[in-house]
Amino acid sequence: MLLPDIRKTCVISLSNQSKALVTGAAGFIGSNLVDALLANGKTVIGLDNMFNGHVENLDSALKSPKFELVKGDIRDMDMLLDIMKGVDVVYHEAAFTSVSQSVKTPQLCNDINVTGTLNVLNAARIRDVRRVVFASSSAVYGDSPVLPKTEEMPLKPISPYGVSKVAAEAYCIAYHQTYGLKTVALRYFNVFGPRQKDSPYSGVISIFISKILQGNSPTIYGDGTQSRDFIYVKDVVKANVLAAASEKAVGKAINVASGKPTTMNDLTRLMLKICKKEHLKILYEDKRPGDILHSYGDTMLARSALDFSPDYDVARGLEDLIKLTGKKSI
Repeated sequence: MLLPDIRKTCVISLSNQSKALVTGAAGFIGSNLVDALLANGKTVIGLDNMFNGHVENLDSALKSPKFELVKGDIRDMDMLLDIMKGVDVVYHEAAFTSVSQSVKTPQLCNDINVTGTLNVLNAARIRDVRRVVFASSSAVYGDSPVLPKTEEMPLKPISPYGVSKVAAEAYCIAYHQTYGLKTVALRYFNVFGPRQKDSPYSGVISIFISKILQGNSPTIYGDGTQSRDFIYVKDVVKANVLAAASEKAVGKAINVASGKPTTMNDLTRLMLKICKKEHLKILYEDKRPGDILHSYGDTMLARSALDFSPDYDVARGLEDLIKLTGKKSI
C-alpha cells in the first residue's frame, strides 16, 4: 500500500469563497459530512488525494456552487496554506485508516496521520482558522480490559495506527494550549454507513453486507465473541457539527460512540436476518495482528460537552444503509 507523492494541486470545481474545509472529503465519512454542511447552507472546500476517496461520493456536492473540490495531499504544506485562506472551520478526516496495513507500513502511517495532521494544525494556526475538528479513533485505547472506554483512561494503543492517532491528538491539545488554536478530537468507534466501500480497508459491515447479498458466507477473524461499538455515519456527522460549535468541547478528546457493545457473532446474525440470508454459514479464521478484542465507549463526555446522543442503533442503521444505497451498491 503506497500513496502517491502528490505535490501539485488540481482544482476540479470552484466556488468564490470558503468557510469550512473538509480533508478526506471524497471518503466515506468526509463525503457524508460535506453533504450535511452544504445542506446547512455552508460554503465548503473538500480536499482529497483520491487514494481512498472516490469522486462519485461527491456527485451531489459537485452540483452546488458552494462547493470546491481540490485534489491534494495533507503532506503538502504550501497547498494547505493556500486553501485555508478564509476558512472558518477545518474538519480533518483525511487519514491512513487501516490498522492491518499500519503494521506493514508504520512509517507511511506516521507520515500521513502525524506529520499530515501537524501540517493541518500549522496551516490552521497561520491562517487564523477558528476551529479544527480532528477525526481520532477508539484505537487509542488499545486492548485494555476496562469497559466502557472513558476519556480519562490511560492510552495504550497496540498498533502503529493507534499510536499515530494518540500522537495527533496530543498535537491538537498542545496547539490549543500553546497557540490558542481551538481544537476538538473526536474518538470515533466503529463507524458504518453509505459510501463505505467493499475493500480491504473499509469497515466490516460494508464488506459483510456485500458478501451476504451476493450469496457468499461472511468470514469472522477470531471466534466472533469480540465486541465493537458500532455507530452510524449520520450520528458521526452530527457529532462533528456539534464539535465545531461547542465551547465546552475545546481542547478535549471526546468519544463518539453508541455506548453499546455488539459482538461480531450478533452483528453477523443481524445482517443475515435483515438481508434474508440466514441460511448462509458464518466462516471463521485466525485473529489478525493488531485487532482489539473488546471495545465500547462511554458517552458521558459527549453528552455534556457536545449535547450529543446517537439517533441510530445498529439495527436501524443497517436498515437505513440498505434503503439509502440499494442492495447492489452497498
